[in-house]
Amino acid sequence: MQPASVELESDRTSDPLFPLVTGLYLAVLLTPPAVLLAIQFGLRGAGRTYMLVIATLAVLTTVGWRLTARTERAAERLGSSPIRWLPGTVGLCYAFGGVASLGHLGVVSLLAMFFGLGAMGLGYALGMMARTRYTDAVTAATEILCEFEAGWPAGARRRAIVAAVPLFVVGMAGFGLVYLDQFGWALWPIQMLLPTGTYLVANTEPRSYTVTAAGIGRGNRVVRKLLPWDGFTGYTRTADALVLHRQWRLDIRLALDDLDDAASVERAIAEHLRPS
Repeated sequence: MQPASVELESDRTSDPLFPLVTGLYLAVLLTPPAVLLAIQFGLRGAGRTYMLVIATLAVLTTVGWRLTARTERAAERLGSSPIRWLPGTVGLCYAFGGVASLGHLGVVSLLAMFFGLGAMGLGYALGMMARTRYTDAVTAATEILCEFEAGWPAGARRRAIVAAVPLFVVGMAGFGLVYLDQFGWALWPIQMLLPTGTYLVANTEPRSYTVTAAGIGRGNRVVRKLLPWDGFTGYTRTADALVLHRQWRLDIRLALDDLDDAASVERAIAEHLRPS
């Protein structure tokens, strides 16, 4: 949630990309129902359907773009809540609906399936863009205690990679076995091991950090997220790292060798977290 003491400031006209992607998302999501409605009213022929799809995409993209651009701090408001992942989830459900209706709605089912996948990608991109813009707005509106770049210590990184190898292998096997009819989609729990391993390894890589009064901003030049202080349970200084503990997520490990002034970073963290 948005920190109560932080007043976000944003120039709504300075970010044309977010309204554009929002417009594309709405257009991709609403085009199949528009085609279905047109067919019900007598539209026939591949050429006419194609022209309708292009026209509908253009019109809905423009409308969604304009409406979002007129909404003050739309990205920051979306990025401040977990609801930012809802657009991508809606797109995924939409794609499954298209698959389930194959053989019943003809070309509309195909449009729903492929456009649903597109909406899923655009929706999750919107979620990441909104989270990044929210993080930037909070960071700009609060006191910055320190900034640095750090990853996990070499030893911990090697252990994480070793632990991820079987996850990669089993997860890839799960995707390969989908082509065997007797397994089918029942293998999705095994397939989830692949993104789990990717998540584990990705968390060991160096990231840019901004320690503020509202929380810790983490990410890179493209994607950033705000980690509020109440999401941590404390911190520990080991021989090679500052470890920020979280209850339900991976701990954040900051290699001391990556920090130019580890003492200053620890002091900034200690203003908000207790040593464990």
